[in-house]
Amino acid sequence: MRVEHAQGTCGGVENCVAVAPDYFEVDEAGLIRVVSAVIADADVERVTQAVGECPTGALRLLKDS
Repeated sequence: MRVEHAQGTCGGVENCVAVAPDYFEVDEAGLIRVVSAVIADADVERVTQAVGECPTGALRLLKDS
């Protein structure tokens, strides 16, 4: 599973960073950047929670083909 960030829709709220700081960080502009797009099996639940807490819908999960 992978996580994707839609540039231009991030509000910089940082909910995802609070839940999964090893997958998301804040860049110089105060917006979110995906640190690791590939989600480890053990982290799927936590990253799914982080994506769900994004108030702007800038994050989405993609299943590997």
